[in-house]
Amino acid sequence: MEKNLIKVLNPNKAEELAKLGFKYNEERCGDVILYTFFNSEELMKYIHKNFGNNDFLLTNKMNF
Repeated sequence: MEKNLIKVLNPNKAEELAKLGFKYNEERCGDVILYTFFNSEELMKYIHKNFGNNDFLLTNKMNF
């Protein structure tokens, strides 16, 4: 199954992506706010070029 969500923990990284036009939803996981983006080829290219492996995770689950 393809991972269709990208979760970012760092609010500065999430804002960087938002300024580039990528939209996100905020979700809470306990006391932590996650910034969830829908996966796209363009977003993955940017993330792999500009983010470290610990800056994001790929998943299929969204918390409400």
